[in-house]
Amino acid sequence: MNRMGTSERVRGLVAVSGQAPAYDTAQITALIEESNEAFKKFKSHHISRVDVLENTVNAQQETIMGLRLGEGGGIHPGAGIRRGGSVAPLVGDVASGFHDQLRGLPSASMTTQSGPDGGFTVSPQVDSMIDGLLRDLSPLRTLARVVSLTTGDSWEKLLGRTGSQSAWAGEQDEREDTTNPTLGVVAIRPFEVYAIPSLTNHVIEDSSFDLNAFVSDDVAGEFALIEGAAFVSGNGVKKPRGFLSYDATTELDTARAFGKLQYIATGTSGAFAGSNPADKLHDLLTSLKPAYRKGDGVAWLMNSTTANVIRKMKDGQGNYLWTNSIVAGQPDRLLGYPVALDEGMPDIAADTCAVAFGNWKRGYAIVDKPGLRLIVDRVTRKGWTKLYFSKRVGGGVVDSNAIKLLKFGTS
Repeated sequence: MNRMGTSERVRGLVAVSGQAPAYDTAQITALIEESNEAFKKFKSHHISRVDVLENTVNAQQETIMGLRLGEGGGIHPGAGIRRGGSVAPLVGDVASGFHDQLRGLPSASMTTQSGPDGGFTVSPQVDSMIDGLLRDLSPLRTLARVVSLTTGDSWEKLLGRTGSQSAWAGEQDEREDTTNPTLGVVAIRPFEVYAIPSLTNHVIEDSSFDLNAFVSDDVAGEFALIEGAAFVSGNGVKKPRGFLSYDATTELDTARAFGKLQYIATGTSGAFAGSNPADKLHDLLTSLKPAYRKGDGVAWLMNSTTANVIRKMKDGQGNYLWTNSIVAGQPDRLLGYPVALDEGMPDIAADTCAVAFGNWKRGYAIVDKPGLRLIVDRVTRKGWTKLYFSKRVGGGVVDSNAIKLLKFGTS
């Protein structure tokens, strides 16, 4: 086949444009190159606009579908975590595994050691949301020191049991050796705490509701109840050790053995004294050294029943010792210090320590092992889906001089 030469191609372009046979080859070539370049720019701009439009549509779809059940019981692939009115989507294997397991589909995360339908680590977004709710629900999580244990299976802190000795001396006096400080080690190991909220399969299949809100509220509520009780009175066996499980004595800080707490007795079994009952509250407050009564984490701790008794106490001028907060979100105060209500504290009864006061930031530590885990169980209870959430947490007294107890007993 004969190929048309350059002259013929140019002549053809000129003829189509309706121009006279006379032409400038260089001019026509430049015109062609300019047209090609313009087309390339148009194509690139068009592709870019399509990409932006596609990303925008996908993001909007993920937001709309965030963690709600769709028609027919399926969970939308854009499920995510709601934060401040917007949704941060779950992505990757975490999202697909979570949704597939709720729907009863096979999961690549299944193992023989993780339950009927397998288990996997929940998105950090869910973990942080539940941790935030726990801080709101569990008073000691707000007051005490919270440590995140990223390596190892226990957290240790080196403490001074006694300080160095010192002495006075004249200019030419002999200087005798003084004693060295005595050190102690506190080790806190996290144990597993779990919650198992359950949903009927009909609810999953037929309803449309905020699954994230349900799971977060339910799990946080369960965790707050069980760990809150352990922080107060747990025996330390497969759970945190509560501060009330430590030995307590009336000895002062200078004489008391390391690891023992000090208590003040009301002088009456199971009650405050009949006259001047508030005096023991003052005694309890001043038993805590001034250095400990400063900074964050200094507060009273009691349950609502005990608080109702103390609310009614007045001083010699008829003024209530208890001051109600006038700012939303701020705690009430007793003798100038915040009051935290913890229903894990015991009621007033014979020889119970129903009131505590201390610097909880220095006195008690909560140790969290990061990472919330989920196992979805659709087998154990027919017709139900159980969501088995678990995490590891520990707790224990760090500085026994920082916590004081009020004992409702004669001695």
